[in-house]
Amino acid sequence: MLRTTGSHPDFFHKTMSQKKENKKSLVYQRVVTVAGISLWLAMVAEIALSRTGVEHLMLVAVLPLVLLASVFPITFPSPSGAKCTSDKISFTLSDALVFLVACRYGVAPAIFLAGIEGFLGSRRAVKRLSSNLFSSSMMSLAAAAAALGLRAVLGFGFGEETGGFAHTFLAVAVAMLAASLIHLVVNVGLLSTLFALRLETSVRSTWRKNLLWAVPMFIPTGTAASLMFAALQQGFLVVAVIGAPVLLAIYFVHRQYRDSVQERILLIEKANRERIGALETAHRQTIEALAVAINAKDEVTHEHVLRVQIYSAGVARLLGCDELEIEALRAGALLHDIGKIAVPDYILNKPGKLTAAEFDRMKLHTVAGAQILSRVEFPYPVAPVVRSHHERWDGRGYPDGLKAEEIPLTARILSVVDCFDAVREDRQYRKGMTRDEAINFIMQGSGSMYDPRVVGTFITHLPEFEAEIQAHRDVPAPNYGIEPMEQLSEEALKVAPAAGLAEEKAVSANGDHAAAPRAESREALEALARAAGAAGTEEAKVAAFVERLGALVPFETCAFVRVLPITGENRVTYAAGRNASLLAGRIVPPGEGVTGWVLANRKPFCNADPRLDLPAHLAERFADYRTLAVFPVIADKEMCGALALYSASLGEYTDEQQQTLHEAADVLARALVGGAVETAVTNDLHAAPVPLAETTIESELTH
Repeated sequence: MLRTTGSHPDFFHKTMSQKKENKKSLVYQRVVTVAGISLWLAMVAEIALSRTGVEHLMLVAVLPLVLLASVFPITFPSPSGAKCTSDKISFTLSDALVFLVACRYGVAPAIFLAGIEGFLGSRRAVKRLSSNLFSSSMMSLAAAAAALGLRAVLGFGFGEETGGFAHTFLAVAVAMLAASLIHLVVNVGLLSTLFALRLETSVRSTWRKNLLWAVPMFIPTGTAASLMFAALQQGFLVVAVIGAPVLLAIYFVHRQYRDSVQERILLIEKANRERIGALETAHRQTIEALAVAINAKDEVTHEHVLRVQIYSAGVARLLGCDELEIEALRAGALLHDIGKIAVPDYILNKPGKLTAAEFDRMKLHTVAGAQILSRVEFPYPVAPVVRSHHERWDGRGYPDGLKAEEIPLTARILSVVDCFDAVREDRQYRKGMTRDEAINFIMQGSGSMYDPRVVGTFITHLPEFEAEIQAHRDVPAPNYGIEPMEQLSEEALKVAPAAGLAEEKAVSANGDHAAAPRAESREALEALARAAGAAGTEEAKVAAFVERLGALVPFETCAFVRVLPITGENRVTYAAGRNASLLAGRIVPPGEGVTGWVLANRKPFCNADPRLDLPAHLAERFADYRTLAVFPVIADKEMCGALALYSASLGEYTDEQQQTLHEAADVLARALVGGAVETAVTNDLHAAPVPLAETTIESELTH
């Protein structure tokens, strides 16, 4: 007989991902168990009520022989079970004795013996009642089918009365063979169905792949039973002389067959391990390749990735995630922003807040990232982490608007720990938070942005995670494929494009781009200084300044944002040119748009889309503008305001124009605070050039 020994159904609920199928497997086992036990109890009642005392004694005498035969099982590791369980399949020669009893005494005694043998044989392998009862039930059902088939062949096939020893050898041999085949079909069918439900495959496919090898082991069972029946006709001594050697020979043949099967299984497992090792290497290389792509688009640090991996793995274990989910989190810590490859640079690098249209474009990085990673057959579910790491607990996240438990747990974990670590790092546009500030920030988002259970677990165990991070201080952190971009060689730098190079800018002796203005620019700056200095009120100074600025640097629209000394408010106090009326009086919040960034960081910013500097209702009126330049106006280290130029005709402001604007901003600053403007300007024209404006800025955390 074949039986499973080992894993309990509950084991599968913990190890398999498809719990619907696990439930089906559990229900199936219970149905088989109830059917088998009911049949066995009915046969016990039939034996007790209708059998003679002699037959009772016979059963008592035969039972030890059946149990003795089952003490020497041939055990095979289950090819199917090995994927998700520790099941093994056992084969014993007790079937021959069961068939013999069925032929001589009928169906009920055969079922009685098979049920007891199935229970005790299973009990020797695993001390779990549910598994023992299932094995007993399966053996009872198989024995019932085999015994009924045997009796049918004798009665209907050969016309011989059932029971006793008055059967021809031919009839017994054919009946035993039929019983063996029926037993095989029922026994293997029940096992195949069990494994098919566990492994989510078809019954036929499971049988062909994993149980076909059992067929040759059943054929000799009927032969042995036939020989023992013939020997019984001569007496019990003949049974011992003939039956024992036959059973022993079959046992050793089965062992040899078992060894050859196991050898094949070991070879297959070795090949699978090698294939899995190759896949793991390929996955690691794929992750590193994607990491290089991320670093080229949106720079991350090794230390940030390592910390997020430690945080997320620790929280995941505490919340009951399995190893595959933890591996998915480790990969997600590195790859969750891979979709930013699909987001334009002007959005990623925009200082300040995004417009509604820009933010919609930014949201797509979650979808694009999941699509990229879904093309790689990772052995763990990393794509859901990437797709859902911007979902919110209250359902107001993106891209799918998932809410609460609808969001994958791994994504909920990553969103908390990644944000906590990110806000603590310094950025070009903001200072990093302290540990306490970051904790408060995460706590404030609990129940709205973040899963409260994840937040509570993370904050409670944060000291443990920090200790683990500290333990990695002396160990070189893996680089995850994130390395500095390779620089061009000298030979590569000498290669010119087919269309030729644009005119090179002059370089000063110290290596900076030369910024010495031409004579006409110098004269224009001096005129600019005189006009601004001669005006009376501040508004008049700015108006005179802007009027003459166009002779130095072209623009369609110019706005001066004044930092009001009393309130600290940033207001456009003067605007000139096209669309000037739209800008006049506008309040610029600190950090909002390009101008807000320049005011907050006291640095110039040039050559970006002008719409990035304006709110949505104004941006559409500047749709045909091509570039901008915004310079801080600083006098004696005091921020006076910002000068913003918007151009529809220029493609970009050149280095020379930026240098001129820097000097012009100094002129305006001195005019606003008073002083020897003209003299200062003349001296500045001969000073060393200033660094050019930055053209790229890291995006806000909220992007």
